[in-house]
Amino acid sequence: MSYENLDSLVDSYRDELIENIRKWIAIPSVKAEPSGENAPFGENVRRMLDTALEDGRRFGFETRDIDGYAGDISYGSGPQTLGILAHLDVVPLGDGWKHDPLGGEIEDGRLYGRGTTDDKGPALCALYAMRAVKEAGIPMKHGVRLILGCDEETGMTDMHHYASKVKLPDYGFSPDAEFPVINIEKGGVNLRLSKVTGGEDGAKLPVYSLYAGERPNVIPAEAVAVVGLNGMALDALNEKLSAIASTHEHFQLKAVPVGEGRAKIVATGVNGHAAMPYRAVNAAGMLLVALSELDAGGGSREAIAMLAKAIGMDYTGKSLGIACEDELSGPLTCSLGILRYDGNEISALLDIRYPLCADEALILGQAARRVGPAGMSVCCASSHTPLHVPAESRIVQGLLKVYHEVTGLDAYTVAIGGGTYSRTMPNTVAFGVCFPGDMDVCHIADEYMDLDKMMLGVKIFAHAIAELAGA
Repeated sequence: MSYENLDSLVDSYRDELIENIRKWIAIPSVKAEPSGENAPFGENVRRMLDTALEDGRRFGFETRDIDGYAGDISYGSGPQTLGILAHLDVVPLGDGWKHDPLGGEIEDGRLYGRGTTDDKGPALCALYAMRAVKEAGIPMKHGVRLILGCDEETGMTDMHHYASKVKLPDYGFSPDAEFPVINIEKGGVNLRLSKVTGGEDGAKLPVYSLYAGERPNVIPAEAVAVVGLNGMALDALNEKLSAIASTHEHFQLKAVPVGEGRAKIVATGVNGHAAMPYRAVNAAGMLLVALSELDAGGGSREAIAMLAKAIGMDYTGKSLGIACEDELSGPLTCSLGILRYDGNEISALLDIRYPLCADEALILGQAARRVGPAGMSVCCASSHTPLHVPAESRIVQGLLKVYHEVTGLDAYTVAIGGGTYSRTMPNTVAFGVCFPGDMDVCHIADEYMDLDKMMLGVKIFAHAIAELAGA
C-alpha cells in the first residue's frame, strides 16, 4: 500500500476538516428530553446525528440511522468488519470558559469548543481517515463501519439499542481516549448515599439546602449551601470560612446574603473528569468539609459530618474503606459528583472506578458499613464491569505496530479509569486521540484540540484501517 499517498491525502483535508469540526461543535448536542420521532435524546442530538450522516454520504459512504439512538457510516465489505466507535453527544457546556464553547475559536494552533476532544473531533478524524483509505484506492479484505452513538455520556443506552437492531462488528477501536493503546478500562459503579433527615429545627446553624453537580462523571466546580444565620453576622460567618480555607489546600469559600436571615455559602473548585479526580478540585467535598467544621445542620448534621469524613476531598476511596489497586490497572478512584439536600433528604452520588482486582459487591458492602452508623443507606445506581483485552491479541498488536510506524514513538498498552464504547463491542480497545503527556481536557472548560496533533491522529487512524482491514 502507498503510505505516502495516504498521508498526502490526509494533509490535503486539513482546512476542510477544521471547518467541519467547527460546524459540528456549533451544535450543543447535550442529552435532553425526547423530541418527536427518532429523537430519543432531544432535538439537538438529533440534529447532530443528521449532520454527521450527511457528511458520510457526501464522501460516498453508505449510512444508516438506527432510530435516532445511533447511526453508522460504512465502507467496503468482507467476512469481517472493523468497527470504529465514537459518540456525538457531549456533556453540558459548564462555566469558566474563556472561549465560546460553541464557537470553534482557533488560538495558538488549538481549536476550542465542547466536543473537540470528546468526541466529535475524533469521530471526524476517523471519518476523514476512512475517506483517505477510500480515495487512496487501498484494497480491502474487511468492511469498515464508523458507529456514531448519541448517549455515551449518560449510560450508553444508545449502544444497547444499536446492538439489539444491528449485528456488531467483529473487532475495532474507539477514538475516545488516548494513544498508544488502552486495553484495560476499570470497572465502574455509581453509589448513592442518602438519609432522610427530619428537618433543621433547633439547629445553631441550620442547613436548608445543598446543591452541587449535574452528572456523576463530572467533578463539580461549584457547590452551594443555603444556611440560616440565627443572629450571626455575615462578616462573622465569612471570617469562619476564611479560617477554614486557610487550613486546607485549594479551598475557596465565601458567604453572601440571600435575605430572610439566611446566607448562601459558595465553595469554588476546579471541574474535571471523574476518571482523573487528582486533576480537579471537588467543590462538593470542599463544601461538606466546611459545613462539618462549622458544625452546621440540624437533622442533616450527622449525615454532613459523615460525608465530610468518609468522602470529603479524598479521591482514593481510603476514607470510605474501599481503596485498592493492582499492577495492571492501577488504583481505585472515588469522586463525589452530585450532592443534594432539600431540607428533608440528603444524598450524595459517587463515581467509583475500580481496578481488575476489586469486587463490586465488596465495595458496596464496605461503603454501607462505613456510613451506616450515621443512619445513611447505600444503593447501587449503575455499574459496569472492567474491560481487559489481552496485550497479545491481534487488534492490540496491530494498533501498536501502526502507532509506532507512523509516529516513531514507543508503543505500549495503557489502563485507564475512563469508560469508552470499547466495552460494548467484542475485541475492541480505545485508541487515541490524545497523545502521551497531553493534558486531558475532556469535560472541562476550554476543551480544545491541537490541530497539528489532530492531523497526525487522522494519519494514524488511516494507517490502522489499512493495516487491519486492508488486503
